[in-house]
Amino acid sequence: MERIPVIIDTDPGIDDFFALMLANSSGKLDIKAVTTVAGNQSSEIVTKNALDIASYFHIGCEVAKGAEHPLDRPPRTAGYIHGENGLGNLALKAGSRPLSPDYAWDVIDQKASEEKGRLEIIAIGPLTNIAIALLKYPGLRGRIRRIVMMGGSGGVGNVSPYGEFNAAADPLAAKIVFRSGVPIVMTGWDAAVQSRLTPEEIGRLKKIDTPYTRDCSFLWDFLQGAYQKLGKSNIVLSDALAVAYAIDPAVMECRDCYVAVETVSGLNQGRTVVDFDHVRKDMPLNCSVGMKVNQSLYFDMLEQMMRHYTAPHR
Repeated sequence: MERIPVIIDTDPGIDDFFALMLANSSGKLDIKAVTTVAGNQSSEIVTKNALDIASYFHIGCEVAKGAEHPLDRPPRTAGYIHGENGLGNLALKAGSRPLSPDYAWDVIDQKASEEKGRLEIIAIGPLTNIAIALLKYPGLRGRIRRIVMMGGSGGVGNVSPYGEFNAAADPLAAKIVFRSGVPIVMTGWDAAVQSRLTPEEIGRLKKIDTPYTRDCSFLWDFLQGAYQKLGKSNIVLSDALAVAYAIDPAVMECRDCYVAVETVSGLNQGRTVVDFDHVRKDMPLNCSVGMKVNQSLYFDMLEQMMRHYTAPHR
């Protein structure tokens, strides 16, 4: 089976940890590079985490640092969810591989050229790196097969009434990407919350004995504690859902829509406005929007992920 060449653009992040874990466990994805962007924590922290996670799971690809801040505003982080070190204060062994000498946007262009139109980008952080790449390399849009992103929402947000964190962190970058003409699949917050994991489901995952189960359990417990402080009992691994879709599109039903990004209005800053009924006939259907999650299949994929690591890997 020919694997899909992908770049994972990420801001690790607890759910990014599980997204990378899932991608690495799949025989369908060929991870060409991991690129980092400031988001869940600062650029320095998330880049260190990416290097450490790549070594931890033996992901043998290039890791490249990207944007340290959004295009036109100060960075915002989410330490209240992910902890001071971005990984629930879990201390991973320092990664052994060197950081790429090239910036994330240059690596994106290089890999897209090498793959000759086959490359997919799984974007699970703010879209800053991808926007910069598209601006710097105008021909890039024709060399990316599609972007599968975790971000945006067709309904309510998680950092403002309608704003989801990744889109709201850099609305201008999101606007550039949605206007680029590159095919986009949007795993929005409203889709991600359908994939909530109950304490009972997490308990089932914890029972799968792997060399990584102890650390995974630590991260799940930290995330559950963070969600409980927000009055929620179930956790969301939203970034892993985007990876799951890249592996098997049956995990999420989508609808082709026109999506615009609000960059002006204060209350709606970062809102992804989804024209579900294509009221604006003059606007292109520029995004395949996640509508309904197959929770049973998603959980099965997480179980298969854990079982992949039952043999010693470190």
